[in-house]
Amino acid sequence: VSIDHAKRVIEQGRARWRSLRQRTQSTLLMLAAASSITVGGHAYAMMLCFAVQFAMAKELFAFVSNAHAEENAPGEDTAALRRTTTTLRWYWFWTLSFAVYGRFAKYLYLGFMSAKEWNELLQNGAEVSPGAWLAMHHTFLSYCAYLVGLVYFVLTLRKGRYAYQFAQFAWTHMIVAATTMTGYFNVSNLLEGMIWFVFPLFLVIVNDIMAYVFGKIFGKTPLIKISPNKTWEGFLGAFVSTLVAALAMASYLQKFSYFTCPPSGDMYFRGIFSRSAKICAPNEPFIVSDKPITMFLGTVVGPLATKLTGIATVRCSMFMVHSLALGTFASAVAPFGGFFASGFKRAFKIKDFAATIPGHGGITDRMDCQVINSCFSSLYLSNFITHVGGSLTLGALLTKIELASDAHIVALYNALTKMIEARGLSVGIDPSIQTIVQT
Repeated sequence: VSIDHAKRVIEQGRARWRSLRQRTQSTLLMLAAASSITVGGHAYAMMLCFAVQFAMAKELFAFVSNAHAEENAPGEDTAALRRTTTTLRWYWFWTLSFAVYGRFAKYLYLGFMSAKEWNELLQNGAEVSPGAWLAMHHTFLSYCAYLVGLVYFVLTLRKGRYAYQFAQFAWTHMIVAATTMTGYFNVSNLLEGMIWFVFPLFLVIVNDIMAYVFGKIFGKTPLIKISPNKTWEGFLGAFVSTLVAALAMASYLQKFSYFTCPPSGDMYFRGIFSRSAKICAPNEPFIVSDKPITMFLGTVVGPLATKLTGIATVRCSMFMVHSLALGTFASAVAPFGGFFASGFKRAFKIKDFAATIPGHGGITDRMDCQVINSCFSSLYLSNFITHVGGSLTLGALLTKIELASDAHIVALYNALTKMIEARGLSVGIDPSIQTIVQT
């Protein structure tokens, strides 16, 4: 008996080692691929975001089909009904993807329009290019496309299958919303600068790895019932490790203008080797300076800490300060996206959403924490960093005024002229545009 027990223990140890080795190999391969793409250019990073979004949707659509297999019992209309359901799933996926990614393309297109195109856009009754027309009416076209799918869904409702069809309708919308939201926030962060895309992803990856390491080495106390392999030791060890890694990574990445500057010119396709990346100068929040310790500890604890340590200032950038907030969220809240996914899988009695990545499961299994973390990082960026300094992309600004009346455009021009004079700025104005406005 003891020999059999020893054999089982040895075999379990070998199985765990094989799993760890496979998991490590997959992790290193994914990190290498993601790193190559991110330094290659922002356009390729956008493609990566969409590829991940597409893979997640594909896995979840397959999961839903398998979960409702009992409702697809053989029948004369079952095959046609399944084809219709699949068609609608992907139709709504592409429709919402067009709405989201088309919006980004709209910003970029308006930001790079030539003076001639702007003249055509500003003149009443002038014919505009197809690209400009699509940009102007993108939101309306997206809504119309969605309505086409809604009408088709209603027309395909079949008596006796209403419950199944509306269940699929709800599943499809939840899946499309979750996957597209992840892609939207990641691309939104990316357009503010590569660092805002890479850094949040990096924090979740570090937290996930360190939770696994600390849990395997020190884990004894269960953390949460729906995920029995998670322990308090792993959670706390990952928390501290992520904060340390956040400061170190923030200090390192902020040195490179390619990461800190919003994409422009040839940065989209040439990446770190682009000319635009080399001439871009860092600005807030990446400038290192002496910050008062009261900024971190408050007006009550700060002076007390100064008396005890003699330290009145800390030399760092505001990005390093923000990195602690992002690291705290990635360590304390983002893991609950994984716990939610664990509970969801247990409810349907599956181990993983798919088997796409050896040792990890599916793309969805790796992105469960990223779904809420990408959303938080984007909202944090817009609420506490970019909008605080009044930073908006040129495309976003032009989109706000694209349908303004002639009178409002002239008023805006006059207001901007006064603002430029008040700030003592000297700028060159495209003569063709100036002529149109004065006319």
